[in-house]
Amino acid sequence: MPSHRDTLQALMQAASLQSYRALAEKAAVSRWQIQQLQTGNIEKMRLENLKKIGHALNTSLRDLLDQFDPAASAAGDSPVSPAESIRPSSAVPAQQPDLTHAFQTEALQTLETWLIQWPTIAKRAAERPDLPAAKLLPFLRPVEQLMADWAVEAIAPIDTQLPYDPQYHQLTQGTAQPGDLVQVTHSGCTHHGKLLHRAKVKPIAARN
Repeated sequence: MPSHRDTLQALMQAASLQSYRALAEKAAVSRWQIQQLQTGNIEKMRLENLKKIGHALNTSLRDLLDQFDPAASAAGDSPVSPAESIRPSSAVPAQQPDLTHAFQTEALQTLETWLIQWPTIAKRAAERPDLPAAKLLPFLRPVEQLMADWAVEAIAPIDTQLPYDPQYHQLTQGTAQPGDLVQVTHSGCTHHGKLLHRAKVKPIAARN
């Protein structure tokens, strides 16, 4: 019996898709969604994403379920909204924490530019409330809350002066020795205590 991976690759070949990345891009879903399908974790996926993948593979949702989850397909056309999973949460396998962490890592890679640039933009906009950019701040609070929920923490606030630590700090200009006083220009961040991006800093000229 072919594996889920073999089944997916056969469908991709028939649809002239050469890679999982190509499939994800055509279906407008994340690589994490494709990974769930190829590893047989279809119960974690939402109908909306399955429909997108089926369309990209030139196959119907029913055919997709027949090949990857016959049990769910046999249940019939029960009304399930796109926001609901195919199976109840009690059916989620024990590896959920690992998969959740993998999903978070992929999402954080997508948000890399925001993670690097946003703290500095927010600080500058808050200092100049007359600027139109300040009006953007409330709209980005959900993203900030998402980062908090995922245990993404800033290494240091913008403009903070602190001792230079090359493990967590990246010089944007000049030179500095460990322990020298530097000023934070971009806050950097960690995820569950693991370094994602070093804080960007600049040396502070010594005063006589």
